[in-house]
Amino acid sequence: MQPFFTTLKLISRPYSSKMQDLLLPFGLTEVQWGLIRILYEEGPSTFTDIATYWRVEKPSVTPIAQKLIEQELIYIGIGHDKRQKVMHLTNNGVEKYKETKQIVDTLQKNLLIGITEQERQITEQVLEKLLVNLKGR
Repeated sequence: MQPFFTTLKLISRPYSSKMQDLLLPFGLTEVQWGLIRILYEEGPSTFTDIATYWRVEKPSVTPIAQKLIEQELIYIGIGHDKRQKVMHLTNNGVEKYKETKQIVDTLQKNLLIGITEQERQITEQVLEKLLVNLKGR
């Protein structure tokens, strides 16, 4: 069973490295792009929403958001509860998402060369089950 988890681990680092290389000219890190992607695809989100989705502590999201605020890619609004901070994409953030999404899509498409749709779906299902098992059901 070990080779499965070894392979899983070995994929992660080169993928992240490739993403970093692609996003660097756009002034983004992989994790910053990930936050922009979530805000674009899922809509405005709280720091808690993002922390839960990423399975990290809420304070881990703050420096990432701060960098994106400095780049004028996101802004913070007030939620239903005045204490709740909600992240939103700015117009610049939407544009940055659209231009970087193209290169990310190309990378991912190239990585899937030789992999059938059925293989991709099975792999996705297995990874989802691993996440469930890691959370302890």
